[in-house]
This record gives sequence, C-alpha cells and structure tokens, in this order.
Amino acid sequence: MCRMLIAVGTVNVSWLIDDFITMARDKNERHENNENKDFPHGDGWGISYIENEKLKVYKSPKPCYEDSEIHSFKQKDSPLFILHARRGSVGEVKWENVHPFNYSNYVFCHNGTIDEELKYEKKFIPRGETDSERLFYYLLSGQKNGLTEKSIFDKYIKINDFMGMNTIVTDGNISYIINWYEKKPKYYTYKILKEKDFVIISSEILPHFKNSSWQKTKNHDIVKLNTLTKEYEKYSFS
Repeated sequence: MCRMLIAVGTVNVSWLIDDFITMARDKNERHENNENKDFPHGDGWGISYIENEKLKVYKSPKPCYEDSEIHSFKQKDSPLFILHARRGSVGEVKWENVHPFNYSNYVFCHNGTIDEELKYEKKFIPRGETDSERLFYYLLSGQKNGLTEKSIFDKYIKINDFMGMNTIVTDGNISYIINWYEKKPKYYTYKILKEKDFVIISSEILPHFKNSSWQKTKNHDIVKLNTLTKEYEKYSFS
C-alpha cells in the first residue's frame, strides 16, 4: 500500500515534495486505513524525473520524512516528476523493493496488493520480492509496440485476486495512471488537478493546492497524460 503522485508541466517542486512528505506521514486526508489508527508510509521512497531527456530514478529504503536527501530534489528542473512512498505488504524494507521500478525506457510504481501469481517473459528478472515489480513485468510482457490504454486494460481485466492495482507507468512522454481496486475507494481513488501550467494526479489532494478544483477518477479509469502538451484523457472500462 502506498501514496504516490505524478506532475507534469511547470509546478512548484518544493511545494510538491513538502506535500508528498505530509501525505506519507499520514497527516493529510482521512481514508479507510487511518480511521482508527495512524497509517504512515515509511517503508522507502522514490522519485523519477527527466534530466538530459532521459528518465532518472532515485530511491531509498528510508522513510521520506526522515531522509534529508529528498530536499535536494527541490532544485530539480524537470517537465515530469513521479513520487512514491511505500508501505510494504509484500517484501521486506530494502532498496530492491522500493518504487519506482525501471526497465528499458519505462518507469513504474504501484499502490495496492496482488495475491495472484503473475506470469511474465523470462527476460524480466526481478531484483526484489514485491508483487509490484512482478505487475510491472506482467504489464510489459508481449508489448512489442509499447503500452496503450487498451493493452493495459486487457492485462488488468485478467487479474482476479487483488486488493488494489493502482499504477503510474511512463516512458517520459506518455504516462498511464491506472485506477483499479477491489475495495477502499477513499484510499485508492486518484485526485486530478489541471491548471494552465501543470497537471497533478495524486493519491490525495495536496495541502498547498487544497483550494483548487480537483476532480476524482473512477474505478477502472485509465488516464493517459501527455508530458509535452499537459493534456490528459480518461478511458473508462467499467
């Protein structure tokens, strides 16, 4: 189970990171998992961004709210940022199990738990033990022409034993943000903020932008987000 966000365009990165930390510390929204107890996401964190036209990934097994290194990214200039805070349900707390995962030109992160054993091509060799990394390889298997909203749907609809399969996957130009869960809609529903200069899609409404007009995704929505144009389309498969 995790908290994550993606932002494209010109956005205040310092606000983005501060709000991400607040979200990971469980000091933001109320949902099904923190109704009666604190529910922080402290089992590692990661960030992906574009530098010299390539996707870069940094990740750490430390909680983001205890890792001073996260503040160094406030100075980054990138048209795309992905941030992920992990609360592990499968696999121990170590670097290999922290998101985002990357393979070839794709970067991937996941929120949820999958109990089903997923099959993927032999060329993919997991570094860690997580269901998330295996979902990534399952998603990429057989995709000779790259991911599309339809190819993603065709893969997801075949999985039966899961709690949540919320996903952000990107090649830097096109990102797919998948909202797919079995229960706990407050926890799993994405929030979308579109402004003139940027788009943010997040697990929660971010404090610095709380007075803006956020929209919610629906279960089985797949959002296609273009980094260059900052436009997005929602595909509903419910």
